[in-house]
Amino acid sequence: MLETVLATERLRAVPFRQDDLPLMEALHADPEVNRYLGTAAAWDKATVRRKLDKFITDQERHGFSKWKILTRDGEFVGRAGFTPYDETSEIEMGYSFMRAHWGKGYATEISRALTRWFFDKTYYTHLIGFCRTDHRASRRVLEKAGLTYRETRSIKGMPCDVYQILSPAMQKLVSNA
Repeated sequence: MLETVLATERLRAVPFRQDDLPLMEALHADPEVNRYLGTAAAWDKATVRRKLDKFITDQERHGFSKWKILTRDGEFVGRAGFTPYDETSEIEMGYSFMRAHWGKGYATEISRALTRWFFDKTYYTHLIGFCRTDHRASRRVLEKAGLTYRETRSIKGMPCDVYQILSPAMQKLVSNA
């Protein structure tokens, strides 16, 4: 059985392995999945390999990464987790799901669990999430996970809204100020 990092009522997050390349290829072969990730095209094999290698390296280096998201019965439905955002040295939460699993509430379910996990397992003061300004569904996921709008900025040449949530300790400090 694969190591489960976190689990929800319907989903579990598991670190990626090198042999997960076909799963990542299937996810990112769909231009609709990639539309809000900076390209409207399917990712080529080299891009998928590079991303998978980064996820594995991030897990080894930081103890977190983008993880493989499976249903409780083991079906691959997408990926979600955390990535260091080098431009600001912040940690970004993100998610991508197979189109067949859109509209099932999986993104909201896993994002809420990810937010709790992040502040339970790390000492970061806050967590951010991005979504294109025209991606209402992703905006709602971030809001339901407790993140609030911070700013709009250009990321990879796209107008994106940046959302943020403070750690419980920081929320307490801010509310007492």
